[in-house]
Amino acid sequence: MNNICISRSPFFSHRLLIILVSFCIAALMVTSVVQGQIDGFIEPFRSIELSSDETGAIAGLEVEEGDLVKTDQVIARLDVRVQELQLEIAAQLAKTTSQLVAAEQTLNKREEISNRLEELKRNGHASQSEIIRAEMELSIAHAKVLAAQEEKAVREIECRRAEVQLARRTILSPFDGVVAKIHRRQGEFLSPLHPEVVTIIQVDRLLATFAIPSAELSKFKIGKEFNLELGNRTITGKVHRIGVETDAQSGTVEVKLIIENESLELRSGEICTLNI
Repeated sequence: MNNICISRSPFFSHRLLIILVSFCIAALMVTSVVQGQIDGFIEPFRSIELSSDETGAIAGLEVEEGDLVKTDQVIARLDVRVQELQLEIAAQLAKTTSQLVAAEQTLNKREEISNRLEELKRNGHASQSEIIRAEMELSIAHAKVLAAQEEKAVREIECRRAEVQLARRTILSPFDGVVAKIHRRQGEFLSPLHPEVVTIIQVDRLLATFAIPSAELSKFKIGKEFNLELGNRTITGKVHRIGVETDAQSGTVEVKLIIENESLELRSGEICTLNI
């Protein structure tokens, strides 16, 4: 029996340690809530690693870290020499009408021959076999015209595709923001494994993230405003999103408050305090 007790004692000690740590964390959370303050941090409203699904060398990088960018502003351009040639070829093919013209002229001739044979047939000067052969040749002429029209339509679509492929070689900003990091410089190669060019963050609006105890969650509603302490200043945040899950270890729910920052005075990454 003594051996059994000794073998179990580390398990109970470890479990007791976990219980004590959990109790201490809960006590600290309760103290913080009682004081009406919860610490959190500020992050950008949006952050993306701007990439390209096109491969190739960067021919020009138009921004630097810290630059303000607007929606659809050019960030970088990839080498486009091959795509420009492809577009030139596609555009020239789309203009080609020789096949269609030839098919239409053949159709006109076949229609004339068919009409003359009909007249001859009415006068008894054309055989039935000649009529059948003329109708067959007329049908073939109609099919060739249709094929030429379809070919021309396909070439026009190919031209538009070449235009799109050329346009995709220019990388644009998807929203107003700030260039936070440069991943590739001019002359470097973009590959499917490393397609990132720059990181852009939106900071004219910020998100303040807090871990709120479940017991206090009833105080938070979407759109409700709260005061936040950031350094020596007080700012206003509006509830933007309330998490749908409770963290099992801490018993908290993630709540995000949106902060307007049109002047760009506030910086992401700062610690802030929520007054509830």
